[in-house]
Amino acid sequence: MTDQTAVPPHIALLRISGSVMLARCIGVVAELGLADGVAAAPKTAIELAAETKSHPGAMYRALRYLASNGIFAEDAQGRFTNTDISNLLRTGIPGSMRDSVRQSWQDVMWDTYKKIPHTIRTGEPAFTEAFGADFFDYLSAHPDIGARFDAAMAMQSAPENAAVARAYPFGDFKSVVDVAGGRGGFMTELLKTYPNLRGVLFDQQYVLDQPNHVRDAGLLTRCELVGGSFFETVPQGGDVYVLKRILHDWDDDTAVRILKTCAKAMSSRAKIVVVDAVIKPGNDPDPNKALDMGMMILLKGRERTADDFAKVYAAAGLQLTRIIPTGAPSTMSLVEGQLG
Repeated sequence: MTDQTAVPPHIALLRISGSVMLARCIGVVAELGLADGVAAAPKTAIELAAETKSHPGAMYRALRYLASNGIFAEDAQGRFTNTDISNLLRTGIPGSMRDSVRQSWQDVMWDTYKKIPHTIRTGEPAFTEAFGADFFDYLSAHPDIGARFDAAMAMQSAPENAAVARAYPFGDFKSVVDVAGGRGGFMTELLKTYPNLRGVLFDQQYVLDQPNHVRDAGLLTRCELVGGSFFETVPQGGDVYVLKRILHDWDDDTAVRILKTCAKAMSSRAKIVVVDAVIKPGNDPDPNKALDMGMMILLKGRERTADDFAKVYAAAGLQLTRIIPTGAPSTMSLVEGQLG
């Protein structure tokens, strides 16, 4: 976002408020697939309107507005092409963000945003108030929305996996247990990066039965798939226990419960590495503060500060030993601990 200190305060506030309209227009053109429509050749708003059964005049005015914000570009003949930003709205390309901003997904989020006052008053998730269901239960009941959420999360995780894998000396150990590791995207990155490493991918059995990155990569000879619940037990014998983007889904009491389960399985020499956002102190811009708001309104989870992590570790019988930030494109940190 533009530095708001360079403009009068009332203009800065209006720009921030106006970004709601910009975001909505992005969602609409993503839903209509306009970035795909102009990928091969420039097209006029009239052509795009005909292809999408839209109003030509309204289409032009929306595209003109988006182009003034760097999303699409209009040439002298009134034809529109992609920019670096709108190119991310194309389907199926590396780094595509279309699924994470489409109107259908925005509709879910906007209905949630309407209930933010409920969250501020009560501390309870706005999503539950809006839809009468837990977030993940809702996704299970609406597989079309769930699929888009999964695709958006996969898009976010894939580029950060390499940064996380290289930020910590996993190669110094013999075995790693990826707790609630899902379909194994991060585990696959670890095994490819460190050929000496062996892994255990631990998650609920129905998750492990789905398409799996470890299996697809032909790495099952170095990785065991173990089903179970981290509220009950996790596999013993690991040198490192990893929880990537897991604890932030839960409140502190539940996070402590999960950490205690891991602590019971750890030897005195084992490490635990939580990969999550670590909120910075002060007023400087921090994308993790926005993530924290998202967790608050969708779930009962939260992003945490270094002090917050130290407290939940201590409550679980663990000692926080160091925090290692990752490099771009990741905003995550690795929070290392051991038995206290």
